[in-house]
This record gives sequence, structure tokens and C-alpha cells, in this order.
Amino acid sequence: MLDQATLHRRASRVLPANLRTRGVVIEAESMADLAELLLPLRHRPRGSLCFRLDEATAQRLREDPEASLREAPIARAGLARHARPMSYGQWTPVASTPQPIYAARSQDQHACLWLLPMAALLIYAWDDAASP
Repeated sequence: MLDQATLHRRASRVLPANLRTRGVVIEAESMADLAELLLPLRHRPRGSLCFRLDEATAQRLREDPEASLREAPIARAGLARHARPMSYGQWTPVASTPQPIYAARSQDQHACLWLLPMAALLIYAWDDAASP
């Protein structure tokens, strides 16, 4: 079944295990839009997906982001069923922002995570055509 819960469960595999989320934020909820995000034959080569952080994770990140982010270099699982989990480089603060924002790029340079602790959001952006 194509729904937000399935999308969240599948998409959260690319996120580090200690960054727990409670759902996705998507604008359109049509079957075609969900199919593009979930089904390999309709795969989008680039895009982004926004996750809502669970409250305990958001609170921990607000209190001590550097300690929490040191523990977040490896994704929960690989994108494909038997693929190795994605690994991310060091989290870095994004300069010139009134609220803290952190970013980490995947080792293969095809994905990036943007973390907004005060808003309790985590954005996963990918570009499969990017060159390393």
C-alpha cells in the first residue's frame, strides 16, 4: 500500500540511526507522487524529503547538537534490500543563520542531510547524477 507511513518507513533507512523521526512532510499525497518516491521503476533521480524529528531526538539536538551528531555517521540500512548502509561525512554548522543548521554529505557525494534542530526537521536531499 502506498501511504505516508510506508514512505516514512522506507525512506528513513537512509538516515542515521540516532536521528529518530516520527514522519515525513510531503506536499502532495497523490498516488503518483508517492509512487515516484517509493517504487524503483518510477524513481526520481534527484529530489528531497523532509522528516519531522521525534521530540526526544529534537530535544537532545537542541541541548547538545555536537555530541549527538558525532554519533550519526552511518545510515540505518542501505537503499536497496541488500545494499550497504550509506555513510556520511562530518556534520558542519551552516554559517550565517539565526538558528543553528547542520549539514552532512554522503561519502559518495550523492546525498546530503540538513538538520534544523529548533524546527525539529531533517531534510534528506539526493542527486543520483552528481559526480563525486
